[in-house]
Amino acid sequence: MFGYRTENELVLVRGSETFRAAGGFGYSPAPVTFTRDGQFAFSVEGASKTLVSIGVRDGAVSRIGCGCADAVALRDSVLAWWREPGQIMTFDLAGTTPPVVDREIELPASPSPLTGGAFDGARLVAANDRSLLLARVESRGLWWEKSHLYAIGPDAVLPLGRVPGIDAQLAAAAGPDGHTFVLAGITARSASCGTGHVATIDTETNEVASLPALPGECSAAYRPRWGADGNITVSTRKWADATNSPAQVDRLRFAAQGWAPVGEQPVVDRLARGQESVAEVVAGEPTEIRSTPTGVLYIERDGTRTELAQAVVSLGSPAGA
Repeated sequence: MFGYRTENELVLVRGSETFRAAGGFGYSPAPVTFTRDGQFAFSVEGASKTLVSIGVRDGAVSRIGCGCADAVALRDSVLAWWREPGQIMTFDLAGTTPPVVDREIELPASPSPLTGGAFDGARLVAANDRSLLLARVESRGLWWEKSHLYAIGPDAVLPLGRVPGIDAQLAAAAGPDGHTFVLAGITARSASCGTGHVATIDTETNEVASLPALPGECSAAYRPRWGADGNITVSTRKWADATNSPAQVDRLRFAAQGWAPVGEQPVVDRLARGQESVAEVVAGEPTEIRSTPTGVLYIERDGTRTELAQAVVSLGSPAGA
């Protein structure tokens, strides 16, 4: 069982069955996410800020206006998202009650005069059993914004600050130890060129460990995953700082020698379940750097490779799958 997303559709594949939900997901590279109990796949429409989900048991589709850019799996079938000016909203996809305010959070004032007191871009980016990870734009650079992180625990809010090299387009995923997250993002080198970075952060100690720099004159890193086996993977783009430069796309795995491709050919995304089956979105021709990379989704089982869909943006599977 896994999910995939195109710009206009969220799809759940369960064995030989396929369930679909139409939606205007646009150009976001965000992955398909599953609830912690694995009973629902979900994604958020960018323009309408609507949460779209598909039930695993019956393929039932639900849509709820969340006013959010991101939602995270909190516990069981419960999702959480941030609502200004300082509320954590929760919604149980398995229940019948509307979204509720789970907590009121008062974030500290920004030390930067560049914000003018007007914060924007706050969103929950990841969660584990101990804390929620919140990213908030609090300052502006010469070209792009700069994100600041907070770990929201049951009894306290821990300001983590900025992570060097990860300013804009910040994405995160929980690690297997329950208190460390992997982060991916980009920092500006010029108005048209950035450098993609990946790092881990321990929300108990605020210790940051930067991973080796990604290859490419200009690069971007997004859609990080930290598997239960300890493997960190991230989707990347790289291009030259030149007008109309095409972008090369691939998904990389962090190893002792640095970054290495996860497959034999460039892929937009990839999920593997041991030696039994592999789902991978094979990258097409080099794309314009402002376009969301898409590719052809293939499923390989027992040595048989089958094309399943085209123009696929991202994949997702339940935790532990």
